[in-house]
Amino acid sequence: MEIERASYPTPWSERLFHEEFTNPLGMRFGYRASRLHGYIFGWMIFEDLHINNVTVDPEIRRRGAGAALLAALLDEARARGARKVILEVRPSNTAARELYGKFGFTEVMIRKGYYSDTGEDGIVLGMNL
Repeated sequence: MEIERASYPTPWSERLFHEEFTNPLGMRFGYRASRLHGYIFGWMIFEDLHINNVTVDPEIRRRGAGAALLAALLDEARARGARKVILEVRPSNTAARELYGKFGFTEVMIRKGYYSDTGEDGIVLGMNL
């Protein structure tokens, strides 16, 4: 929760985390060095992966943790037969958008006012696996 609160204007609740850990469709990975420094959550729905949350501790961002988390989730999704992956990202989150671009994600559409905390649009990114 500390990483979540330090990262987002409207962090996920403990209930949402609990649901991610108990969802039978869910996949999750953590990034640890001396402690937990990041996490990623996704759902496999048939042959599609929807990435729900990628978060890295602000203290170690842009040092490869996000890439390691994303690579682990994509590898697991491929092993489970995923063919496509989709996620939403804020236009203002340029670091995340750069990371996703390096992995081959492209813009699919814009969801107007997707982020209720700021009214910011959500950029839907996708890629084939």
